[in-house]
Amino acid sequence: MHVNELDCDQIDYWVARARGIDIWYPPGQHHLVYVAAPTLPPTKWTPSRFWSQGGPIIEEMKIDLNWNTESDRQWIASMEPDILAVGKTLLEAAMRAYIHACFGAEVGDRAATTSEADDAGFDAAIN
Repeated sequence: MHVNELDCDQIDYWVARARGIDIWYPPGQHHLVYVAAPTLPPTKWTPSRFWSQGGPIIEEMKIDLNWNTESDRQWIASMEPDILAVGKTLLEAAMRAYIHACFGAEVGDRAATTSEADDAGFDAAIN
């Protein structure tokens, strides 16, 4: 699947893989969580929607962001060399560009589910 076709849940999954972050679904929940520090409780993992998670990645990776007014009016994220991604929001476009930089333009078609998180080697339960 091309990175520009990923939905927000898939983006969050692939960004976690790129960052080496252990993520899982709490029982009965439909959002990924992670532990930012050993003394903190699990927190939602949504870098495609939370600036506190996606913003530092944009800064660290020096992702360039622009509004495309000439065609389909989407955000465009670019990185060197020749990486270009689009999205409805700045964070969506930027995280797609980051995934492209880490894994290439095509990634597996992962529907972020608990069983798939288990298959990928992530923790499936809170310790």
